[in-house]
Amino acid sequence: MTTRTTGNTTREVAEFLKGLQKAAVTTHTGADGDAIGSAIALLYLVRSLGAEIVFCYSEEVPSYLRWLLPDEPLLECPRDYDLLVVDTSRPDRVGVPRDGVHPVRLNLDHHEDNPLYGEKNLVDPLAAASAQIVASLYTELGVPLDRESAEAIYTGVSTDTGGFRFRNVSPEAHELVADLLRAGVVPAEIDARLNRTGTVEQLKIVGASLINVERYGEALVATVGKDDYERTGATELDSKESIDHLRTVAGVEVVAHLREIEGGTKGSLRSERVDVGEVARIFGGGGHRLAAGYTTPKPPHEAKEDLLRALKGVVNLRDGSGGGAG
Repeated sequence: MTTRTTGNTTREVAEFLKGLQKAAVTTHTGADGDAIGSAIALLYLVRSLGAEIVFCYSEEVPSYLRWLLPDEPLLECPRDYDLLVVDTSRPDRVGVPRDGVHPVRLNLDHHEDNPLYGEKNLVDPLAAASAQIVASLYTELGVPLDRESAEAIYTGVSTDTGGFRFRNVSPEAHELVADLLRAGVVPAEIDARLNRTGTVEQLKIVGASLINVERYGEALVATVGKDDYERTGATELDSKESIDHLRTVAGVEVVAHLREIEGGTKGSLRSERVDVGEVARIFGGGGHRLAAGYTTPKPPHEAKEDLLRALKGVVNLRDGSGGGAG
């Protein structure tokens, strides 16, 4: 598989990986399936080349992804290890403290707004997931996929495509999945590990989020606050899957999930045609054109008003579908 790259080619990065002796791989804060899947797949690849490599991550890895980890993550990267960063659109989202000590030797990503902050940059916005780019390095280096590395790549691709439902799915992504199945991946088993690990608390916070949803013409906005966490016993991370339910409403062009965090609100945006990445950048965030996020210091109710102002002229906020811009 050939990856279209910006900055460095797949071959250049493959040669760089062959020269590593000690390396640390990390990913973005608030890790998801592609973040952990691509990081662990890269770890297995570099380890197969004979280098010493560790996974570093200062946050708790989400419970539904911990089965992918071959070793317990280090909270900080060893000072004399080369830092490899995957699936991280901006350097301020790197999931380990750097303190100016660790320059990013490799920046591997698929976000179109990535500013190429590494010494080596392998960034392909056409890839369905960062894990797909890691897979191209296996091919370039002639390293066969074993079951563990194939499961990590499959996790990244399947989660970042919404189970192959999103518009970023390509023929190349499906061709890669065929190779992953030949390497031993059983989709039903991966699905069970990713999607059948929920709790009653998660169900309750998703329910609270859906109860709080309001429609403004072609926009649908759900909020979650501290009172919801206290009432359900859930956390902010538990509520993240709410956004997939919001996407099911007919006639809506943009969905937003705003959840309270310490010191402000974290927002997730999704659409089928609107560039929500551009909307997220208004608030200092970013991401993909149809899937993006941001963080604001304002509480959810104020964050919602700011978002609605940003959406004026982008979508119809008063189309007679119920609700209004207030």
